[in-house]
Amino acid sequence: MDNEYKVYHGENIEVRFHSVRCIHAAECVKGLPEVFDVSKRPWVSPDQALTDDVATVIERCPSGALEYIRKDGEAGEQPQAETILDLQPGHVMYIRGNLTIKNEDEAIQVKRAALCGCGHSHNKPFCDNAHQCRP
Repeated sequence: MDNEYKVYHGENIEVRFHSVRCIHAAECVKGLPEVFDVSKRPWVSPDQALTDDVATVIERCPSGALEYIRKDGEAGEQPQAETILDLQPGHVMYIRGNLTIKNEDEAIQVKRAALCGCGHSHNKPFCDNAHQCRP
């Protein structure tokens, strides 16, 4: 279970991107294209929008591939009070809450995740959209 991420530094917010968890739901790109632009390098420019707006859009990421750390003294993302599992077409399970995800090697703490329900992911327990390649 890979918990590595790339960091994009802004003046008031640090954006973390876990590429192996990204399922390309595009909530970030649709929500703030001036910050999240896959045609540019780096593709994340945290200072191109208000810090609150960047945080709000990141919290829409259903896979948890995007996370943030506030550097302006404001509170960061808080887990939902109750754990919610939302079953999606294609065997994807979106889960939100104060989560510990374990496998035989490690455990990680997350607030959002897209979990594999079809069994074909190469990044279990996370979904990698392998279900889209199956007949």
